[in-house]
Amino acid sequence: MHNYLTDVQRAVGKVSLTELSDVAAILERAYTAGRTVFTCGNGGSAATASHLAVDLSKNTRLTGTPPLRVMSLVDHVPAITAWANDVGYESVFSGQLTGLAGEGDVVIGISTSGNSPNVLEALRHARELGAMTVGLLGPTAVRAAALCDRWVTAPAESIEEQEDIHMMIAHLLTRHMREFVRAGRIVSASAQGSGR
Repeated sequence: MHNYLTDVQRAVGKVSLTELSDVAAILERAYTAGRTVFTCGNGGSAATASHLAVDLSKNTRLTGTPPLRVMSLVDHVPAITAWANDVGYESVFSGQLTGLAGEGDVVIGISTSGNSPNVLEALRHARELGAMTVGLLGPTAVRAAALCDRWVTAPAESIEEQEDIHMMIAHLLTRHMREFVRAGRIVSASAQGSGR
């Protein structure tokens, strides 16, 4: 047990602050423009995608501020099964994006391997729709990274550690966006108070 905790701590210390800042900036722009963030993944990464969507949409909500629009593509079971049955499992996320995502939106694909066909197809289709693409990836996720405008790598060897780091990144991004929304509210209130 001690070794696992030590390994996670060591890997967390190697997460790139530049990569984190780049992804945070994309979320800031999406919020400012009133665009929507979509999340997707498989297995444990699906759970992270769902968790991230809930946290970003709920925990950034402050009185007097517009909401950050977030939708998890892993939670709509009827849509997932319809696309899987009628078209193919690789289309379960990209199919949902059609008609929902557009210019300025953000699609976040979460994958430790970076080889999941449905995540790759979601990222590819998102680009076709004019959306920004973001990845929370493992260290060997070359194929997914090639389809992302920006990504954060979980620099750990095991899938379990990578998934732990992805969840920590999800919480970090949520807290960052909450502070970004709060700072915007303060600036807005100050401008109104000064009559601008």
